[in-house]
Amino acid sequence: MKKNKFIIRIILLLLVSNSSTYFSQLPSTILSYESYLKYVRENNPIASRADNIKQYGELQYRAAKGNFDPFVSGNYENKLLNGTHYYSLVNSSVKIPLFTSQNLKLGYEYGTGVNINPEQFTSSFGLPYIGLEAGLLQGLVIDYRRADLMKSKEYVKYYNAETNNQINGVLYEASVKYFDWLFSLRQVSLNKYFLELAKQRLKGIEALAEIGEKPEMDTVEAAILYQTRLLDYQNAQIEKQKQNNDLAIFHSPKNTSNENIEFKTLDSLATIFIKIKQSLIQNLYLDTINNPIISKYQSLQKVLEIDNRLKKEMIKPRLNVNYNLLSYNPYAFSPIYSSNNYKWGIDLSFPLFLRKARNEYKMSTINLTNNSLELQNKNNELIFKLNTLKQSLLLLTEQLENSERLVNFSKKLVEGEKLKFYNGESSLFLLNARENKWLDTELKFSEYQLKFIKIVTTIIYLKGTLNYQL
Repeated sequence: MKKNKFIIRIILLLLVSNSSTYFSQLPSTILSYESYLKYVRENNPIASRADNIKQYGELQYRAAKGNFDPFVSGNYENKLLNGTHYYSLVNSSVKIPLFTSQNLKLGYEYGTGVNINPEQFTSSFGLPYIGLEAGLLQGLVIDYRRADLMKSKEYVKYYNAETNNQINGVLYEASVKYFDWLFSLRQVSLNKYFLELAKQRLKGIEALAEIGEKPEMDTVEAAILYQTRLLDYQNAQIEKQKQNNDLAIFHSPKNTSNENIEFKTLDSLATIFIKIKQSLIQNLYLDTINNPIISKYQSLQKVLEIDNRLKKEMIKPRLNVNYNLLSYNPYAFSPIYSSNNYKWGIDLSFPLFLRKARNEYKMSTINLTNNSLELQNKNNELIFKLNTLKQSLLLLTEQLENSERLVNFSKKLVEGEKLKFYNGESSLFLLNARENKWLDTELKFSEYQLKFIKIVTTIIYLKGTLNYQL
């Protein structure tokens, strides 16, 4: 029987050593929470994509400003038939948009030839002119050009909010993964500590059984406990590796290697918990809600308001006036303008039933109202979630205090049970039961710490301040 126990112990020790060798062979990276978040913000693909969204909004704004760029146009026609020069026509202009629906126009016309239309005939020096195009009804208050520019300004804020929203989500998920990883390290540490206790106790009881001080059944029970502890330790190692791989998703070096990386840290769940409590007291209740989701809805609300104004403007009739002040100086290139030389016209149009304009205005009004309701709903949802989390923190604080007391009580019971056991006043079964309870309370206390950290992190996420640094 002793030989079988010896073989079992050798196998168990080999399993522990093999698993430890595997993890020790992995390349390692020392990681702190601050450096980890900094790396995620600067290198994570989702964060980089979010920065591109912000750039997209700025480019859209620049494109809208292009609607007010001066526009140059020109046209040249020439006809020659059977040796006869019928006509040559030149028409060029520079149109300068104003911020309103008006356009300032500078132009030049030239027309000559034996068969030219008399209306198009000019002197050999051509006909310069200065003109103004203006919408007096539709487009006077707002037009598509101005609306596009005004909406693009709000879209810059919208895309900035979307960028912050995505970065907020990445930092939150990365933080949660980091804290889960710290918890797995704590699990490994606790199980390793209790595994060493079980190992030392097994050795001691075997030595006592050799000299007849302890019954043979105690060695079996100690070996069972040791094997149980070993399995728990190996499960904790597996969970740690899983969390390590999840962490690598957010912290992957920019290379082509698919090699696994073993992360190490000087942080611990307990130190992060203490920092979280300090930041909670100092900052958490002072910050106001600045969630980028709310900012997105607010910016979109302004965009829809501009669109609603534009749709309302489109109900008006179109009345455009075109006035050109002509120059006439047949003997020189220098233009001479006179109030007696001009050309003007009016363009009036109006749909009879206005079905398109009226219904598009009603549709935009519905969109505006719906977004306002969505904004109100999101704001209420955030407020209720934050209040619920703050109430949970109060209850969790009490649970942490009670759980810490349980850890201290369980540790004292184990110490007392040890003295009784070595004095022959207790059984190994009872000592193991006390120790199991101590391990359970330690793990439960760490779970409460993790839960507290996650709730505070969720509050930071809902507030949207991006202030995850401790």
